[in-house]
Amino acid sequence: MSKYILVLNCGSSSAKFNLFSLAQENKLEPVLQGMAEEIGNTAESSLKWSTNGNKQRSARPIADHRQALLGIFDMMTEQGFDHDDICAVGHRVVHGGEAYTGSVRINDEVIEEIRRLIPIAPLHNPPNLTGIEESIRLLPDVPQVAVFDTAFHGTLPDYAYRYAVPAWWYEDLGVRKFGFHGTSHMYVARRAARMLGKKSSEFCGITAHLGNGCSITKIENGKSVDTSMGFTPLEGVIMGTRSGDIDPTLISHVANSLSVDQGLDKGDAYEAVMKALNKESGLKALADTNMMQVIRERAQAGDVEALAAIRIYAYRVAKYIGQYWATLPHTDAIVFTAGLGENEGYVRRMILEYLPALKFEIDEDKNSTRGNEMIFARSRISAENSLAVMVIPTDEEAVIGYDTLYLGYLGEDIPDMYPFEMQFRLREVKFN
Repeated sequence: MSKYILVLNCGSSSAKFNLFSLAQENKLEPVLQGMAEEIGNTAESSLKWSTNGNKQRSARPIADHRQALLGIFDMMTEQGFDHDDICAVGHRVVHGGEAYTGSVRINDEVIEEIRRLIPIAPLHNPPNLTGIEESIRLLPDVPQVAVFDTAFHGTLPDYAYRYAVPAWWYEDLGVRKFGFHGTSHMYVARRAARMLGKKSSEFCGITAHLGNGCSITKIENGKSVDTSMGFTPLEGVIMGTRSGDIDPTLISHVANSLSVDQGLDKGDAYEAVMKALNKESGLKALADTNMMQVIRERAQAGDVEALAAIRIYAYRVAKYIGQYWATLPHTDAIVFTAGLGENEGYVRRMILEYLPALKFEIDEDKNSTRGNEMIFARSRISAENSLAVMVIPTDEEAVIGYDTLYLGYLGEDIPDMYPFEMQFRLREVKFN
């Protein structure tokens, strides 16, 4: 009988899924993936899936996440996958707070803690929680596992996670840096270590998750010790629609202006500013779109505004990389990942150009490829410690799948080394 691990990632209006088959030696093989999208918008909602390279889409009314999961299970049955063969379900949960610094098997206590954290993750934890509760209703006897985006950053030291704010803000309100994208940062750091012939516990590097959301993480001896996102995903580098770092006084300044100029009350003005910082800023504000591919094409065609947007973006990313490099004992690699990081060589090169002291040698042929796992540049400032610049496509679903396999189905601790760390697809740069 086949056995499957199901991975779910429920957003506010979508439900992504990945189904893995359990193969020999506890290896997971992806067999079906897709998403229900436009949940709640029944006129536009649909279910998309891909298996054996064949992509399909079915337009259907999906009123809520329960209907979405029912649709996913029905489609799996139609494709020949019996949901009775699902032996564990893993859930991406954005915020685990200080309570969870690793993946956990879900019980009532875990559910209540995820619920308790909703005020500091109002956009993410509610749909994550809905996915968990609906999955439990549909598969009541199947173990469920929560894998937290914040967990990898649970090793941040206090000098990295504390803000210089009144102590009661931290003690009573939990105001501190948490960091996000942890599953992605952990995956690419472990892959990078193995590719460089190092134990993950010895790897020191900087991982740059650059997508619509962006974060940079400083990794020392395999552990996250600083990261650019903070209490929320708004802090840090420029992103698709998020501003990243700003002077906090701008919030009151603009809110006061809206209150005077547009007659908004202070509460509505504040909400308008926060919405703008999260949804209408970043690349979208600088170049009228959050799609870097479009901005890059415009820049290459001579659009001055688009080129300026890329330079602003690249410089902010380079600043974080530079400060992390300067405070590590040594740096084995800088790793680019996620949609932008994996595919936009033009932007990667510009980021490295803003770090002239590191004297990067870039293989332009390698850097011009998209989505390949490779080393495409090296720093030559030290013969004893050659700093590699890598692209490693992220695979958060693999991490969630394996954590779910071990914690949920096998009832074991997560091993020191994941199977994905031992699969090599590296394209090396040869220097004379």
